[in-house]
Amino acid sequence: MEHYKILIVDDVVENIQTITRFLESSHPEYRLYQATGGRAALQLSESTSFDLIISDWDMPGMSGIDLIRKLKADDKTSHIPVIVVSGVMLSARDLDLAMEAGAYDYLRKPVDPVELSARVNSSLTFASTHHKEIEKKNLELVEKTLILIKNSEFNIEMSKKLKQLAESCDQNNKTKELAQNLMQDLEQKMNEDSWQHFEVAFQNVHAEFSKNLVSQYPQLTPAELRHCILLKLGLNNKDIASLLYQSPDSLKVSRSRLKKKLRIGDDLNFHSFLATF
Repeated sequence: MEHYKILIVDDVVENIQTITRFLESSHPEYRLYQATGGRAALQLSESTSFDLIISDWDMPGMSGIDLIRKLKADDKTSHIPVIVVSGVMLSARDLDLAMEAGAYDYLRKPVDPVELSARVNSSLTFASTHHKEIEKKNLELVEKTLILIKNSEFNIEMSKKLKQLAESCDQNNKTKELAQNLMQDLEQKMNEDSWQHFEVAFQNVHAEFSKNLVSQYPQLTPAELRHCILLKLGLNNKDIASLLYQSPDSLKVSRSRLKKKLRIGDDLNFHSFLATF
């Protein structure tokens, strides 16, 4: 039995109680949360992973439409389906406006319990399908990351062997020349194709991360952006150094420089900072 988390938002407590009563009678397994305004709903959404939000349209301070726009603008909450409820905004144009803002569905007041149940079921089915798709994409991202690490380790090992071969040959030996040429080709091509495939998989899971980070910190170099992506995934220093083809000491220097560029204070680590993008 699925214990879906549903947030009900309305500035009128009686309206929240009505929807709560309808849902509790038909689906006692639901975990229901309440907020009496858009700002309170946003704060709750930051700490709780909701499967569905049912929000009134006309609320003081932040309307239901403004709430949806805020939720859709945040990568952590953009996936949550929102049902808008209204007893005033009832025209076809109002419906279009709600859908354009990102609402999943629309309910008119007074709320009919049968219609409410049907629309909630539809929204939760959508949410469940989305979660499964995210899980699949996360698995693909893990697989791409492992392949990238293995390829990097192989490339580093091959580079070392080619260097040893070149050093063991006479100065005018053709084998030495061939080894040096192969080293140059390997350095130019190192992991290029694998990284491109990895970036596609990463974007499928964290669609807005790179765009949001570069938008706020346009001075980041491509190498520093890659560093941030790997930190976002929580990889250890050994794997990051391997993927960036850096020594551990070089990685420390790069990370210190990156931390200054991002203006991260001593009281905040990279993972916590990057989690906000």
